[in-house]
Amino acid sequence: MTDFRADSEGWAEWGIRQMMAVLYAVRPRRLRETAVVIPVTFWRTLRPGPAVPDESSLAGPDGYGGPVHDRSVQAVLAGMKNGFHVMGHAGPLKWWSPPERAVMMLGDVHIPKRFRRTLKNSGFTVSIDDAFDDVVRACGAPRKRLHLTWLHPKTRALMGELHRAGHAHSVEVRNEAGELVGGVFGVTLGPVFSALSMFHTANDASKLAIVSLYHHLSAWGFAAVDHQALSPWVKDLGGKTIPRADFNALIKGSEPAKAKPGRWHVEFAPKDTAEWKKSDAA
Repeated sequence: MTDFRADSEGWAEWGIRQMMAVLYAVRPRRLRETAVVIPVTFWRTLRPGPAVPDESSLAGPDGYGGPVHDRSVQAVLAGMKNGFHVMGHAGPLKWWSPPERAVMMLGDVHIPKRFRRTLKNSGFTVSIDDAFDDVVRACGAPRKRLHLTWLHPKTRALMGELHRAGHAHSVEVRNEAGELVGGVFGVTLGPVFSALSMFHTANDASKLAIVSLYHHLSAWGFAAVDHQALSPWVKDLGGKTIPRADFNALIKGSEPAKAKPGRWHVEFAPKDTAEWKKSDAA
């Protein structure tokens, strides 16, 4: 496992990423967003606003909050607790708070019977915080020929800092040979866990990571998981989208979870999660 503080990006990799980011930004469905991002980023680079974004930072209909000026753990956590998340394929890291947020309320999780059988018979094992850097790197690894990821060295380093401070966590899934084949990572925001990315190299591995995450978070007193965008799988499990104002109220209006900053440890094997029912939620 490599410490992201020593991570680097070659000129060729950097150049390809910049080119891919430009091509992504000029796609027809992205032009409205790009027309806001470029001038706002330029202006707020010259005249930085507050280090921690809030409602007054929002620009444009897609919820752009401007560039990240302060990358300290404290400032990033404060911005995320104000309903923003960090993203940025090229140029400075950027704050975003979209008008709708995809969430899974942990009291609403529904695991299909077929997947409960998968949990019992897959042969996979689950761990927590055993291979955070490896999960983040795998989430940002190329999945197709034309590849663009927000998990480049700058953001990987930021995630590593959050993890070492005890605020970012990963769930790892391994096959019977002990190989890492799936996982998910994210950041704790009081009563909400913001799941930022997932990956899999074996069927059902990322799904198992997500469901295991739900099970543990529910037992530890969390209220919900933030998914940013609603995937078909999360929707099938009971996920939904809520307005920005409701998401912000969820973060600030619920009781904090029992889990404290620091390393987490696995408590439930997949066979235990196969038996988990909504009535077991904390």
